[in-house]
Amino acid sequence: MNKLWSTVTTIVFLFVLAPPAISQETEPAGKKIFIEAKCNVCHSIESQSIVKKTATSKAPDLSNMGAEKSADWIAKFITKEEKLNNKAHPKGWTGKKEDLTTLSDWLATLKKAQ
Repeated sequence: MNKLWSTVTTIVFLFVLAPPAISQETEPAGKKIFIEAKCNVCHSIESQSIVKKTATSKAPDLSNMGAEKSADWIAKFITKEEKLNNKAHPKGWTGKKEDLTTLSDWLATLKKAQ
């Protein structure tokens, strides 16, 4: 009886609980933070199928961010410690430092295929 219960429990875990856990891991953590922090209100990332929610926003698409800037520079820009074209980012980062690191590391990986 114990062996049967163990087998049933294993099957339930593998086929019922495991697939959602696997599917949640397919999105990079930085992408999740980008959406949760509402960066997509102003910015799009076409290479990641992220469309900006404000059609009139002049904020750039970030699909090639990693080819242009380092993760360190991105983090500093988001926290208004760095400027681009003599302008600071309009909205300062209000989230956790570790989320900022994850976000900027992910943005730094985004490079358009040449």
